[in-house]
Amino acid sequence: MNYQKTEHIAAGRMKADKNSSSMYQAYLGTCLGVALYDKTHKIGGMIHILLPEPLGTIGTDCPEKYASTGIPILIDKILSMGSSPENLRAVIAGGALVGPVSPQDIGLDIGGRSTDITRAILQSRGIKIIKSETGGFFTCTLELNMETGKTTINPAWEDINKPREDFIPPTLDDINKTIENIKPIPQTALKILRMFQDNRYGITEITRVLSRDQVLSGQTLKLCNSAMFAGPIKVDTLKEAVLLLGEDQLLKSVITAAVDTYYHQTGISGYSLCRGGLFFHSVGVAITAENLAKKTGRVPGKHAYTAGLLHDIGKVILDQYISEYIPLLFRNLSIKTENFLDSEKKLLGISHARVGEILARKWQFSTSLSQVIRHHHHPENAREDKDLTYIVYLADLLMEKFHAGYDLEKMQVQSMEHVLEHLGLTPGDIPEIIDTIPTNIMNTNQ
Repeated sequence: MNYQKTEHIAAGRMKADKNSSSMYQAYLGTCLGVALYDKTHKIGGMIHILLPEPLGTIGTDCPEKYASTGIPILIDKILSMGSSPENLRAVIAGGALVGPVSPQDIGLDIGGRSTDITRAILQSRGIKIIKSETGGFFTCTLELNMETGKTTINPAWEDINKPREDFIPPTLDDINKTIENIKPIPQTALKILRMFQDNRYGITEITRVLSRDQVLSGQTLKLCNSAMFAGPIKVDTLKEAVLLLGEDQLLKSVITAAVDTYYHQTGISGYSLCRGGLFFHSVGVAITAENLAKKTGRVPGKHAYTAGLLHDIGKVILDQYISEYIPLLFRNLSIKTENFLDSEKKLLGISHARVGEILARKWQFSTSLSQVIRHHHHPENAREDKDLTYIVYLADLLMEKFHAGYDLEKMQVQSMEHVLEHLGLTPGDIPEIIDTIPTNIMNTNQ
């Protein structure tokens, strides 16, 4: 049996090749995916577009994020490999209004505008569009077989196996046993997290505590040297990390490294469509939440980062039970109007938000952080720190819409207007916020 390598094309990224046997794959919500292929010369590529066009000079260091700049780059790259416009065929997918849909989604029409720009560029370059499934209200996967040129577009929750109907939900006792048996966030990281939250730390004390855990120290340095944290800077010691990155950046690296190990106790058939998806989603939410905190001035950025990073910790526990049955959950979501937490509780008897709260108490998280974890789907229910909970909610929602596949979720949106109003934002701020969503998350642990 021949093995075919699947290459995930993340939002804001593209790839093209000649005589490749790989399968290119993109998970699409509001983002747009475009596949180009020349069967005569076996040349092709795929791009995963985030926004229609750059917002002024913001983000132009990553032109693949935008339809207006990314599509020409992909075309030119494929042509430089020996193809020609008359031999290329295009398939377009995505650009959906991932539901429930708010008036802001319709007004901004980000997916629709990206589609219009893409079509116009392809037509102007003489490239034939042979298939287009855009708009609608569904999250999908776009796949391009680089060996044959065959493209497929499927609902993101569609599993290659039929969903099993004999599911027996776990009891609370089962949940508690799983919490006891699963590898937790290291005590060293939890201690540093509490110091970080309480603002009662000195960097000397942090590095002293961290140096006692050689495994976590190594993971932290690896993350410090990732594209997301350090870029071209080379960090060899914790002392260098403090000097080159700063105290807050080192502390974020410590907590992120610990959460990476914890989140990777999940598979690829549960809450995520790709390995490491829960971690990638949580890092994206963390960074977006931090940017929202800075923009609104409502909460400290480091608190928003931590809350975003930890908001889905309950899914690691439930993923141990749901991996074979996740199609049941998403099939129900696709045909019913109930929200994600209600569907989750019907299938499992408990929601990931409630399990996350149990973990937060066990690990002695602050009341503020526990509230965010418990109410990140319904921030209006938070008893305190509503600003932080609303920020994580909005960051989670934007990651779901624009980085589909990392985390399979269908958030309930009664009205984004209320969320924006609470945070002092307007619909016009949304494209700028989307533009800050990181595109290098997949490289954080490489």
